[in-house]
Amino acid sequence: MKHKIYIVHRAEVIRMGMFSILKKRFNFEIIQLKKIVDLSGLEVLSGFKILFFLETDGLKDVNVFHKIRKTNIVRIIGLSSDNSLQKIGIYDDVCPVYTSGSRMIRKVADFFENENEAVIEHEGEELSTREKEVLKLVALGNSNKIIADKLFISVHTVISHRKNITEKLGIKSISGLTVYAIINQVIDTEKINPEDLI
Repeated sequence: MKHKIYIVHRAEVIRMGMFSILKKRFNFEIIQLKKIVDLSGLEVLSGFKILFFLETDGLKDVNVFHKIRKTNIVRIIGLSSDNSLQKIGIYDDVCPVYTSGSRMIRKVADFFENENEAVIEHEGEELSTREKEVLKLVALGNSNKIIADKLFISVHTVISHRKNITEKLGIKSISGLTVYAIINQVIDTEKINPEDLI
């Protein structure tokens, strides 16, 4: 599988700095872009493992990522200019622009060196925000395809997240995951319409 990294940020210093750090460690294509709109046309890519570093400010059109994820293994890391590290929307992870070079290299290595596109965590570790989103949708009875569509990720990514969730929690059944989600307030039972579950 071919590998690519896209660094999309309006600040040249950040793009060039990341490029310089990553190019020393990784011997595959690293593309720098100034704007998200420059990504249009990438939906034709197929069979790639792609890591995106995206500036978190001003991201509006996520359709291109939804299309790219259908035929490629994709991880999207948001580059935040402040301390808000909440993983929302299309982002699989978010990190501040002042993250150390060694930590950035580790994030890239984790993605490209593992068979699965999501970073494999150790059992007993806390679920990531994205994993909680997947768990919530699993507990509400959604199929992998519906979860993928709702979160704008591939079915393969959903399966990988579910595998990580079961490894971390040590719970394999959907009913067990549902009980865990209720007990740990991942889902609010008062907001669930019972007819939606039938």
